[in-house]
Amino acid sequence: MDLLIHQPIVSASIAASMEINLPNWCIVGGLIRDLAWGKVLSRPVFPRDVDLIYFNDNDTLAETDWELERKLQQSSGLPFRVNNQARMHEFNSEDKYTSVADAMGKFPSTVSAIGISGAHDRAPVIFSIFGYGALFDPVFQITPHFVNKGRYNDFEEYLKRNNLFDRWPEVPVRMDVDRAQ
Repeated sequence: MDLLIHQPIVSASIAASMEINLPNWCIVGGLIRDLAWGKVLSRPVFPRDVDLIYFNDNDTLAETDWELERKLQQSSGLPFRVNNQARMHEFNSEDKYTSVADAMGKFPSTVSAIGISGAHDRAPVIFSIFGYGALFDPVFQITPHFVNKGRYNDFEEYLKRNNLFDRWPEVPVRMDVDRAQ
């Protein structure tokens, strides 16, 4: 995991995230995927944004996230996207999430459910809901949650909406149940 932790954009993202002192936060998604797959496939792709998620049941206003994005972008110069997972169940038409880990377990793609977090008193921590296989053997794998809910079309729309077919044309898409479990 050194390939992630020692990347300047990752270090800067973690440092900026720690400064705003959010509860239960981590960086997920494209930043991690793009850096790892760029190394594995020998085709560096600069991440489009930094997806910072957190869980705060006491303030679920979207405006709070927009203000945090503004502050983070201003202080770091990085393209942060911030989403409080205590409200994202509404956007995703799901039952209420109970934590960041619960929300990550309901992401569309297994590779998106890998997070990195930090604290002033320890080294960054990388964790995964579905394992690390998709980082080192690139694949867009549907999650068990999406399989169990029959959300195959939503998974394909997620890949299209995020231009992931264009960004990673050589990466296969797997939608079979056996691989998702």
